[in-house]
Amino acid sequence: MLEGIVSYGKTVDEAVRKAAEQLKISTEEIDYEVVDSGYRSFFFYRPVVIQARIRESKIHSEQRYQDKVDRQSFSVQELDPAEANKENHAVDNEGTSVSRMYTPIPAKGTAWVKDGKVFCKNGEHQYALVTPCKGVTMTINGQVVTGTSIITEDDVIEIQIEKEMVDSEYTLTISDDKMQVLMEYVPGYCIVRELDDLPPSRDLVLSVTETKLVKPDLKELQVLEELKQLGVKFGVNYDEILSVCQSQEPVKSVVARGVEPIPGLDGGFEFFQTKRKQQKDQFTLSEKTDWKERFSLPTVHAGEVIGRPIPAKPGTPGKNVFGEVVPAPEVKEITILASEGTTLHGVDQKVVATSSGRVKVDERSNNTLCFSILPQYVHNGNVNFQSGNIRFRGDVYIIGHVEDGMTVEAGGNLHIAGRVSNAIVRTGGDAVITGSVVGSTIICGYSNLIWDKILPSFKAIRDDLILVIRAIKQLESNRSFSKSDLGKGGLQPLLRLLAENKFQDLPVRIREICSKVKSNKNGFDADTLKIMDFLEKAFLYYHPLVTKLEQLDSLVIYMDHVISAVEYDSNKKMNIQVQSLTNSSIMSAWNVKIDRFSYGSDIYCKGGLQVNETIRGGSIRSGEYVMAGEIGSSRGSHTEVDVMSSDGFIKADVVWADTILKVGGVATKLKDQEDRLHVRLNGKRELILR
Repeated sequence: MLEGIVSYGKTVDEAVRKAAEQLKISTEEIDYEVVDSGYRSFFFYRPVVIQARIRESKIHSEQRYQDKVDRQSFSVQELDPAEANKENHAVDNEGTSVSRMYTPIPAKGTAWVKDGKVFCKNGEHQYALVTPCKGVTMTINGQVVTGTSIITEDDVIEIQIEKEMVDSEYTLTISDDKMQVLMEYVPGYCIVRELDDLPPSRDLVLSVTETKLVKPDLKELQVLEELKQLGVKFGVNYDEILSVCQSQEPVKSVVARGVEPIPGLDGGFEFFQTKRKQQKDQFTLSEKTDWKERFSLPTVHAGEVIGRPIPAKPGTPGKNVFGEVVPAPEVKEITILASEGTTLHGVDQKVVATSSGRVKVDERSNNTLCFSILPQYVHNGNVNFQSGNIRFRGDVYIIGHVEDGMTVEAGGNLHIAGRVSNAIVRTGGDAVITGSVVGSTIICGYSNLIWDKILPSFKAIRDDLILVIRAIKQLESNRSFSKSDLGKGGLQPLLRLLAENKFQDLPVRIREICSKVKSNKNGFDADTLKIMDFLEKAFLYYHPLVTKLEQLDSLVIYMDHVISAVEYDSNKKMNIQVQSLTNSSIMSAWNVKIDRFSYGSDIYCKGGLQVNETIRGGSIRSGEYVMAGEIGSSRGSHTEVDVMSSDGFIKADVVWADTILKVGGVATKLKDQEDRLHVRLNGKRELILR
């Protein structure tokens, strides 16, 4: 402490104020040191004693190490408290001293850090404590210390700042299809640390400021050499490799890429009629169908060319990163089958109509299209005893009513522009009835519904025929079997023998299926009818025309075609739309839409049911959902609604008491009227109503 005055007071502030008054300056211009902090008790009082002086100005030039990374150690220096707490000043152009910083005088028994150096001041009964931090190695008098240590003015302390170097890392990964090489790169870096300046403290904990300097040291040639070792020789992107190596951030990038093969085009079909391109073979309940257009377009006449197949176009092969050729995906040629009312003509297999009507296209498996012509019939007037029943294999348009006791069957689509009363209506396609339906039976997509029942037996017959053919071939290879006998008597004796002894179920299945098909002839195509006729003659009547084994082989092929077509058609959505339903029955291969109400009627549909107003009485079975404005009756009419799918639901604005609701086999009977229901199953297969 430089020369000054001694000042007394009850507190340090009072002693400083008295010193300022004595020196005739402000308290801000005084530096002081507490000589005695004083003592106060009930019986005894000792004042605070300070030694004060006028603050002296000084210009302190700070010298730092230019290279902070390579600075290795600093020695502890004993610093006079007066020197450690002198103010820094700057001198203006006129030479006037300007104060820049005020630093309190360090108390005894403390240590601090300034400009990368450690300073300390011993106390009379107190020593400073210093604790090193991560990234700093501290030695006291040549001994490395890791924990908290006591330091004094006599100790020699060295501080070594640690540097951390991390090398760049990268990986090259070849994709499973060998079409690209992915490079993942993390650039190297160096962590530079600088010891922080810290104020005086009795327990000094060192700290550092870290600076991360990126060091992208990966060379392009190093990556190219590894690619060469991996066998990569095609599609290397040299610019991308250079960009990755110079990246300052972690990056993932494709550094080699093959050429993907270009897929070809499967065979297709070109329709020569633009109207055909706009036609739909089935409609959805949400769309407004112009039935006049639906039934009249596209109509072809005998001899008119419907279209031609387009050959498949092979694709272009590619190449992977190893330089290997990657073949393009195989393309499928289209197969055209000409069914009733059509034929194939010329080298390019044009499809030509042999009769007039609507073009029907069935898409089968293996990129196969089957063409046929559905005739169209328009009945002007009512269907009654004067007109007789209507059974037509194509589309039917009735401009009138269907009266009591009449039957209407359409192999295609059906539109009735009137009401249906106590009648039977069957259609193989869609059905729209603009009037009411009373006391009638409506079946939509009835061939699909029949096939749902008989297809397993039909497949079993096909499988039995394959075994019959195999058995006959085994007999032919037997030496005791005379082929001349087969030529004279045909296959009838063998077929009878096999049917009566080894394949006893075969005639039973054939008789059952033939009976169902005959009773619904208009619901089946010509191929199916021919198959049934042949099966009946061969295994029920043992007709003499069945003479060759090749006939049975052809029969199996025909049956495979029919099975393929039926399985495809089972995905078609035949729909029914009616105005209202009273005491009637509806069966639909897909959806049912009722514009107004359903009273006392039974409805079955594989898809969903939508009733805009009321379902009152009757039994409802739906595959996916039921939506209605009101379900049940306040008078207790028995109403049961069943949605077969576990993922299905029932929605209604009002459901009356005593109505039975079932979803996925889980049922409930409402005790009271419920509003705004959304009935469905939760994860525990419990019915929730809302």
